[in-house]
Amino acid sequence: MSKKEGEMSFWSHLSELLSHFRRVLYAFIISTLAVMLIPLSIDFSNINPLALFYNTITSTIINDLQVRFLTEDIILIPINFYAPLEVYFFISFVIGTMISLPIAFYELYKFFSPALHKHEKGFALKFTTAFMSLFIFGFVFGYLYVVPLSFRMILEFSSLLNLSPTYNFADFYSLVGMMLLMCGLLFTFPIYIYILVRVGILKTELLTKNRRYLYGGILVVIAILDPDPSLITEMLTFIPIVILMEISIFISKRVEKTREQKKIE
Repeated sequence: MSKKEGEMSFWSHLSELLSHFRRVLYAFIISTLAVMLIPLSIDFSNINPLALFYNTITSTIINDLQVRFLTEDIILIPINFYAPLEVYFFISFVIGTMISLPIAFYELYKFFSPALHKHEKGFALKFTTAFMSLFIFGFVFGYLYVVPLSFRMILEFSSLLNLSPTYNFADFYSLVGMMLLMCGLLFTFPIYIYILVRVGILKTELLTKNRRYLYGGILVVIAILDPDPSLITEMLTFIPIVILMEISIFISKRVEKTREQKKIE
């Protein structure tokens, strides 16, 4: 291959990558604008042309987070004039990202699939499916159990110190977003263990011998990331991760066994 042909090949690959990236960007923009602007319901019998604001997916989720995670006596105060707008855009971007994430994985798969063998395509598809499933499971688990319980413990501790139940509006949503993201990512951890075993970097024997250090490290990470001063939410997050880790180690052992049998043959 000549130098010119190599350069043309590079630029054609770059152009194709940019085309996939544009589709992901369009999906993100459309999803974000949809949750920001499209009304959830319109009462045509009582339309007021002077009413500039209406309930959207974003505003509904913002209100739902307050109702679900906070008690009625809690007061959220916007410290500056732009805080409500910042939160509205932040929540919209997060929702837009989650909606467009499957499209991003699909476009990434389409870009790399021509260079992959059949078994590699199958592995990439399984990895994407497993990652998305575990992330969504962790996100929903955090939304239903971890975050509500964490806020309950934090507020109980604040009342114990006789503090006024008044908090920064933007800080509340930043904390909720961080905790939900943490839950989603933590639940994907078993996938990385499986990949390291599959490529031969890590052995399951090492994992089984050092379980206490592995799980101790995971528990420390959860304790650092979780703002709850008690150990209740840490254990609530830790137990399902341990179960998923054990499933991952079990599957990884089967992968090692299959690999050893192929070497013998």
